[in-house]
Amino acid sequence: MAIDSDPRPELVRLEPPSGPVDGGQQVTVHGNHLQYVIDLYFDHDAAIIKEQTPTTLVAITPGQSEGPVWVHAESSGGYSNGLRYRYTSG
Repeated sequence: MAIDSDPRPELVRLEPPSGPVDGGQQVTVHGNHLQYVIDLYFDHDAAIIKEQTPTTLVAITPGQSEGPVWVHAESSGGYSNGLRYRYTSG
């Protein structure tokens, strides 16, 4: 008997696509099946999810080193595709 799981989330774009290395930036993720997201990761660090609907997810970024990172969402159905986010200093 197969175990049902939620559909895998699909990420389309991030607004804004960059933010400060200290974190704390509110980011809106646009995509599909986002109501099933359990965690949103900026590389290996989880963001704080504030709001979510089927097509948008609002999160607060964790702090990171300067440069690009991959953003992935996780649901019971698996991991999403990745999008790039850039951390900047100043």
